[in-house]
Amino acid sequence: MKNKINRYAIFAERVHLMNGGAKSFRDSAPTEAAAKELAEEIAKSKKAEFYSWLQILDIVTGNYTEYSIRWGGVLEMRNCSQ
Repeated sequence: MKNKINRYAIFAERVHLMNGGAKSFRDSAPTEAAAKELAEEIAKSKKAEFYSWLQILDIVTGNYTEYSIRWGGVLEMRNCSQ
């Protein structure tokens, strides 16, 4: 398989809608630390002007961390129940 998805999947989009799903997938990383670094890069990218939230999903456990993307690409953790 050429494009293997790593353990930590990153999703980002403007609004939470049921029609987002796989279309909100941005990238993946093999470790939690690498996923956080990649998430910060995504949040600071030119495309992130159109994103308001970002999630890092552990595809093994189903746990996720959710962030709001603030001005300047700053990630702010949201309180969310899992």
